[in-house]
Amino acid sequence: MRWPLTIVVMLLVLAVSMGLYRLASEVQSLERQLASATAQLKDNYRNSRILAAELSYLSQPSRLQDLALRHLALQPLVPAQISDLASLPFRSGVAALVNDQDAARLDGPPVPGWKPNKPNELVRPAKPTKPNKPGRGERIVLASTRGAL
Repeated sequence: MRWPLTIVVMLLVLAVSMGLYRLASEVQSLERQLASATAQLKDNYRNSRILAAELSYLSQPSRLQDLALRHLALQPLVPAQISDLASLPFRSGVAALVNDQDAARLDGPPVPGWKPNKPNELVRPAKPTKPNKPGRGERIVLASTRGAL
């Protein structure tokens, strides 16, 4: 009766020993991964500091001004070049197409996609269109008025 009990106890000791060995080897593997990740993190931090210093040097206004003077054929602005929108002349073709309704629109700020109506043209109501539903994986873009002001 002692032999089967001894064999069971020995098998349990062997199983626990193997489990502890596997646990110890996995802990060592994780410690190596941690050391590698820590070294890579320090390297990335050092590289980001170097890149920040390089960006600071490259974006110095005096350096950029010297490069612009050396490589571009630009001259500084003079006050006579600055004007307002009202002092600009109309294009010759636009003045003939403008009717009373469109004259008020031309005085205000430009509106994207707006064109003056042709004279004597009947304005037809737009056909109602079915809104397109976004397909799978497409983005829905909503207009925002925050940046417009």
